[in-house]
Amino acid sequence: MKLIAFVLLIIGTAGLLLNEIIFDWGRVATLIFAVSNLIGLATLAFSYWRTKDKK
Repeated sequence: MKLIAFVLLIIGTAGLLLNEIIFDWGRVATLIFAVSNLIGLATLAFSYWRTKDKK
C-alpha cells in the first residue's frame, strides 16, 4: 500500500511540474495531478496510521 502511495505522489508531483514548466495542459490536468497527490498523501497517512496501531 505504501508503494501505491509513493507512486501516486510521484505521478502527481511530476505531472504538476511538467504542466507548469514544459507543457500547458490546462486546468483539468492540474486538478487531476493535484487529486493524485491528495490521494497519495491520504493513502500514505492511512498506511502509517494502520501500522502504528499494530505495534
